Amino acid sequence: MQNILDFFNTFIFGPALPFVVFAFGGWLFIKYGLFIICRPQKIISVITRKNTKDGISPFKTAMLALASTLGVGNIVGVSTAIYSGGPGAVFWLTLSAFAAMPLKYGEVVLAMKTRENKNGEYRGGAMYYMRKLLKSKTLPVIFAFLCIVNAFTVGNIVQINAVTESFEKFFSAKPIFIGTLMSVIIFLSISKGTKRVSGITSKLIPLATAIYTLLSLYIIIVNFGKLGSVLSLIIKEAFSVKAAIGGVGGYAITRAMRYGVARGIMSNEAGSGTSPIAHAKSNLESPAEQGFWGIFEVFADTVVMCNLTALVILFSYTEGVVEKGLTGMELVLFSYSKYAGNIAGYIIVISVFLFAYATVICQGFYGRECVYYLSEKKAYTSIYTLLYCLAVVYASQISGKLLWSLTDFNISLMTLINTVCILILSNEIKKETDAYFAE
Repeated sequence: MQNILDFFNTFIFGPALPFVVFAFGGWLFIKYGLFIICRPQKIISVITRKNTKDGISPFKTAMLALASTLGVGNIVGVSTAIYSGGPGAVFWLTLSAFAAMPLKYGEVVLAMKTRENKNGEYRGGAMYYMRKLLKSKTLPVIFAFLCIVNAFTVGNIVQINAVTESFEKFFSAKPIFIGTLMSVIIFLSISKGTKRVSGITSKLIPLATAIYTLLSLYIIIVNFGKLGSVLSLIIKEAFSVKAAIGGVGGYAITRAMRYGVARGIMSNEAGSGTSPIAHAKSNLESPAEQGFWGIFEVFADTVVMCNLTALVILFSYTEGVVEKGLTGMELVLFSYSKYAGNIAGYIIVISVFLFAYATVICQGFYGRECVYYLSEKKAYTSIYTLLYCLAVVYASQISGKLLWSLTDFNISLMTLINTVCILILSNEIKKETDAYFAE
């Protein structure tokens, strides 16, 4: 199983995903009229505008989507990207964010255009625009299944595993105890529906982000003198050919690019088709305006949060930490504690817990929506919720390379399928965009 996943991730998805993200994202960037960089004031005015309408506000839907993206991917994902792809992975991770913005914008616009009002609640996502605009019956079902698998892997097991690892290290807590406790809390959170989940994430995400950002900025300011050498190292390693692997169609893709883009997509989920499920709940009428929140989501997640983690890790990287063979949560905890003392470790543990909790309940919500799409019978969503919470307990007991390989495989497949759909439907997105700016 491990060898099969490694083959696909290394030789098929590895070369294909960076090409798809950069080529399709860059082309859509131009096709939309470059408004992302030419009219940033419009985007800012929309996301800062007060919303007083009934229903779930765009801010709450954005925080719900960010609950999924702001998590272990920003912390452990960045760490594994640097460990596996070197410092140059940070460059490709950041660059992929700007290619990902038009993809995220496009999928949110499509989700808003095709959403349905069922029993007074909006429901939408990739499954809906695949069915309504592409007229496909099979593809939405396949995608919904992949999304459910994604909820159990990157949305559940990866997150809980990071939490239990950090709690075990700092508090000597038994993983099974932490897993069981979180399982109960998560069940109480997601079993009450969208309003409960969005209400929790709209308060939790700003708090967790503020805590983590302040700690990271403190370390960056203290080590400001090293910033130049770290940035130079990132650029130098980004174009290193020493770790190149075979490409497709004449392209040579370095490990730095492969891991940087893969972890970037895992973090911001642009093009993967998950976030539109949350954005479709918004009380906004304009698909384009809700799409602006998708752009903000990618910027906050990858350009800001991922780079905060990366810079702190690379400060210690330049001082020989690579020889210690640390990766994942161990590398993060070592790097932050090195510059901010033991208190940093506790802050990281708390931040990981808050982010992971928010991610798990959001991904649990995504999975429920996909189960509902496949069957509207309440019994199925109830069974899913129970299994999802039981997986939290299981997640506290496992770890290993196989998990990350499965995660990369699943999210890469989702992203490739959905990104091609966005490209096919790009004229629909452009019409909506042109009509909005023409007003």
